[in-house]
Amino acid sequence: MQAFIPESLNKLRQYDIQKNGELVDTLECYLNVNQSLKKTSELMFIHYRTASYRLQKIIEITNIDFNNPAEVLSVRIGLIAIRVLEVM
Repeated sequence: MQAFIPESLNKLRQYDIQKNGELVDTLECYLNVNQSLKKTSELMFIHYRTASYRLQKIIEITNIDFNNPAEVLSVRIGLIAIRVLEVM
């Protein structure tokens, strides 16, 4: 399963572990609501600017190009793999 997790997503996971952050959860929510910051902030019960800040931090750490469908798909598959590994 580890093979399905992109290196950029592993970097983000490590950052979350070190900083006790929620960037992976924010990224997953953002992708689940079709890249809508407004919906992300509503579902996560955070301010819109907090969601925007987190997204910028995610981009800074991972260099994910959200306009590249193949890259977004790779990240989504990686997120699914992470959730499967958490259950195992």
